[in-house]
Amino acid sequence: MPSRYLESVVLGENRGVISWLLRALLWPLSLLYRVGLWAFLEVYRLGVRKRCHLEAPVISVGNLTFGGTGKTPAVQAICRGLTEQGKRVVVLSRGHGGCARDVLVVSDGERMLADSGEAGDEPVLLARTLPGVAVVVGRDRRESGRLACERFAPDVIVLDDGMQYWQLHRDLDIVVIDARKPFGSGFVMPMGDLREPASGLKRAGVILLTNSRSVVGADRTALENRLAKLAPGAVAFRCSHMPLCLRNAGTGEPVGLQWARRRTILAFCGIGKPLAFLDMLDGLGAVVARSIVFPDHYRLSEADIRRIIDEASACGAEAIVTTEKDIARLGDSVSIPNLHALVIRLEIEDSASFAEHITNRIDCQDQPASRP
Repeated sequence: MPSRYLESVVLGENRGVISWLLRALLWPLSLLYRVGLWAFLEVYRLGVRKRCHLEAPVISVGNLTFGGTGKTPAVQAICRGLTEQGKRVVVLSRGHGGCARDVLVVSDGERMLADSGEAGDEPVLLARTLPGVAVVVGRDRRESGRLACERFAPDVIVLDDGMQYWQLHRDLDIVVIDARKPFGSGFVMPMGDLREPASGLKRAGVILLTNSRSVVGADRTALENRLAKLAPGAVAFRCSHMPLCLRNAGTGEPVGLQWARRRTILAFCGIGKPLAFLDMLDGLGAVVARSIVFPDHYRLSEADIRRIIDEASACGAEAIVTTEKDIARLGDSVSIPNLHALVIRLEIEDSASFAEHITNRIDCQDQPASRP
């Protein structure tokens, strides 16, 4: 059965009879997952297992659902804000899509020390776009965190995609939520796309509501009221992903957004929510003559690259545009002509208040451990 169809079933997008039957079959597995998750967390709540405390404050950036909420731009925004305050920052990532089994330093803040094949696309993107910030990957973030503290003596550690990494103590949990679909399909995996029940939001100290401009009036009020009940101790900030520029993959030079207007392009990507990327190109006035969508974290083969070039030629595209994550996976030896990456940034409303809140939390010496 095609993976896209299964994805539509999990996300609740397909309402057919077969989809209903598949979800019914997956329901017992989702129930089993919830019970297993509860038992796992009880071990920590009862103190049978202890959470690892690192020598530096830890900020976790994560979400409730699988993919597509914009965690990477959030990590970038948080790290930039902290470095602007003169703090030494290290990012810890699992390194999804990379082949490294052990702890690996992707960047020491000055030099790239690993590629996306070893470290994964997101850590490489973070390392390239965050000068002065060290990036370390490892499946065991306790181990990578200890190495980071010993080698870099950070003032702050940012735990990328860390909401469900209960083994490590955090001083602040920042949860990124898409305001348009805040709780995904409403069901935990595998019946739905929730990593944990929505009640897990009680651990949040900050909620970043992305795409907040798309939700207005009564819908916005209802969402904010529900978040206040689920996460009474959290402060919510509205934010949006905004295009900043395009970057020529061959030269690295930035190009103004007006470059895309009325330009015929072929767009391709392998990310969690490809429609958001394509919609952004439409919003810039680009003429997307053809689009090619690959699975999330997909690494292009030579045949894929040839297909992209051939289809661009066939549709009369003047240029080829992709995402920064896809560029990170391609590496330095880019063999696609006239390739550009769309650069986006997270624009946070009341950014000064957001920065102050983060600083106050990590500077608090007696911050209690966040409970699972």
